[in-house]
Amino acid sequence: KRLLSLGCNSPSVSPLLFTASHMAATKHPARCRVCDVPTSEIHMGFNCCRACSVFYKRTVSRDPPLRCKGGKSDCISKDPETKCRKCRFERFCSVIDECSDVKPKESNEDAENINKTTFLDHETSFAQSDVSTSETPTLEKMKMAYRLLCLIRKNGETASCSTDEFDELQRGTIKFVNATYNKLLPHCRIMSAGLVDFFAFAFEDFRNLPRIRQHSLVSSSFDILARTDSLYRSVHHFPEDDTLMPSYTTIFSLDRVEEFMIDCPPGGNKEEAGKELAKNNRRTMIPAKGNFKRLQPSPEEFVALLGLTLWREHASNSDYDITEIIKTNRDAILGELHIYYAIKGRTDYASRLGDMLCLLMNMEESEALHREDMQVYQLMDMFNEFSPYV
Repeated sequence: KRLLSLGCNSPSVSPLLFTASHMAATKHPARCRVCDVPTSEIHMGFNCCRACSVFYKRTVSRDPPLRCKGGKSDCISKDPETKCRKCRFERFCSVIDECSDVKPKESNEDAENINKTTFLDHETSFAQSDVSTSETPTLEKMKMAYRLLCLIRKNGETASCSTDEFDELQRGTIKFVNATYNKLLPHCRIMSAGLVDFFAFAFEDFRNLPRIRQHSLVSSSFDILARTDSLYRSVHHFPEDDTLMPSYTTIFSLDRVEEFMIDCPPGGNKEEAGKELAKNNRRTMIPAKGNFKRLQPSPEEFVALLGLTLWREHASNSDYDITEIIKTNRDAILGELHIYYAIKGRTDYASRLGDMLCLLMNMEESEALHREDMQVYQLMDMFNEFSPYV
């Protein structure tokens, strides 16, 4: 039941991950910290009933602002089971903020090295313990592969820049360049090809698939893979504002949409597409960045998200011969996450894993919205070149 409440109906998640906390919650029923009803479930890392969890997931990405029914933003303090959506949502957000302040204990060594261990990039050392002796070999391989992917993207994107931008990036006088319409297409191609090599390095059964099937699997999840990467890097480099990183070397902000659209191909409805682009990013990417910032995935959790994104159940809908491969790899990733949390001494591993799965589910919902947005852009005769990648 708790697996379903976390939004995960996959048999690949071991019930052993949740048994202890579930038994404790059932023996001593708690109350939902949002609406105060009795509950034995945990969502987003705290006691929360399923109704409030579903409400939050459906509300967090909504664009129209909510309005308080009573007009004073105090409905839930008067009646915890209030029907006021604004007050209920704000209560949920405040509880999330409270829980975010409670962090597991770290050793002094962990605290000193936190800046060195919480982000994967091409500049991160490639020195690793022997993967064959690691307790989490799949995660270690994925971390190594991701560093190589970063290096491929950095060099490929830099080479595709204008001469002036190339010189500045090489000299180190600038770290990123402003994204434009025409820059992103070659960057998408580099990312797509790099992801195929990334997964081939990390998963032997992926490497043994026909090349056309490898590209098909990556293509079917390219949008969510690219967005997950973008948000991970955006939170690291720009934690205090809404700046996004649509590719490895480029940045984008909503107040510079006109600059992004400046080199669009002629004939499209550039002005309307720009407005739509700003609105859609405000609806999906900005809230998603807030979710990433709150959870701060570790390198191991981040690469696990990438792996779980590729090995989704629906990826086998049209190709039943890889169903077993998907299940095997999901089992491996989730099992190693369990080991990773145990090594780190996290006592909240069940709720933390639930947070990660909820984050993945929110990204999937964002992916569905983006596909709808692409149909609107194409009616404006814009972004047609990007259709193989989204």
